[in-house]
Amino acid sequence: DSMASVILRNATSFGETDDAAGAGSEPGISKAAFLILVFEAFRAHPAGYVGFFFFLTFWTTLAMPVTPLEICAGCVFGPYWGTAGSLFAKTMGCTCALFVGRYMGESQGWKMPQAMEQYLGLLKTRPFQAMCAVRVAPIPQGVKNYGLSLVRFPNGKYPVKEYIWACFIV
Repeated sequence: DSMASVILRNATSFGETDDAAGAGSEPGISKAAFLILVFEAFRAHPAGYVGFFFFLTFWTTLAMPVTPLEICAGCVFGPYWGTAGSLFAKTMGCTCALFVGRYMGESQGWKMPQAMEQYLGLLKTRPFQAMCAVRVAPIPQGVKNYGLSLVRFPNGKYPVKEYIWACFIV
């Protein structure tokens, strides 16, 4: 039996269970079992690794939590391929979020709040170091990605190279 079939057989219900509502109902599938089934499908398909890469890139762009997917990637693809795929896909997702945020910010007229401008000095003078510091801050990833996309730099030139390297390294 594959891991997926064992999990599917032992699954209780999808989502949160309510004892009163669950009494007498057919067993479904738990969230964890569903996630494992998705990753088993990625592993079983010849292009599954590429599918995982694009899925995680899209997931990261949407500012969804990526840690559970990164852990599953390590379990399914192994520690080296799982880490490599997660690293590159998360970096691509952060970069996509930067471009989406820049485009949406410019088209909607969004700006960095004036109260935050006083804290942006280091970001404008030493962008790589500041972006690395932001990456390790205990702030949700979506806030980091889309928040950094609203920063306006002198001469309108955003340090994309530093942003990508900060996403990749940290």
